Amino acid sequence: MQVDGSVGIGDDMQDFAEELQRVNGAISAVLAAVVARQQEFENRLTLRKQLQEVFGAESDMSAGARRMYVEDQLAFYRQLIGEMLTFFTGSEHGRCVSFSLTVEELLFFIRLLLEEKVMDAGALKPIFLFLSRHARTVGSGTLSYESLRKKYSGVQIGAKRRVGELLSSLAQRVEQHITDK
Repeated sequence: MQVDGSVGIGDDMQDFAEELQRVNGAISAVLAAVVARQQEFENRLTLRKQLQEVFGAESDMSAGARRMYVEDQLAFYRQLIGEMLTFFTGSEHGRCVSFSLTVEELLFFIRLLLEEKVMDAGALKPIFLFLSRHARTVGSGTLSYESLRKKYSGVQIGAKRRVGELLSSLAQRVEQHITDK
């Protein structure tokens, strides 16, 4: 946003130079935060590895202690990965786009966008990969590439109707915005 806000100031080189310094400073601050957080994650992982070496597979533990050890290791990784996902994506699930549609509704909506050439990805694979990595829908915390691929062609009539209702509602809102002008 800061870069886009700088578009019109190219006429005054002094203002532009100051804006460039602000942009450089903001980017440097973000990079420093990423480096610091990455180092924190790395330090925690290194300490965990050291702990695992001490209590490794050769350790003479009772079955109960071994179970507690395994649970502790898994809890550590869940927490670390959750924190990493939150830092890098803004969500502990790694899903930064949430749709208030079901998977079938979303897939049908995307199909319409592709058919009307509103969106062009060249193929479905990049769309499915993006959705599987970054999206969640009503009823699905995570989306798998294979599930999306399989469901794309088999959208049920109910999902198509709900998308049609959504599009009608959107068309009404467009009309409202036009008349509110």
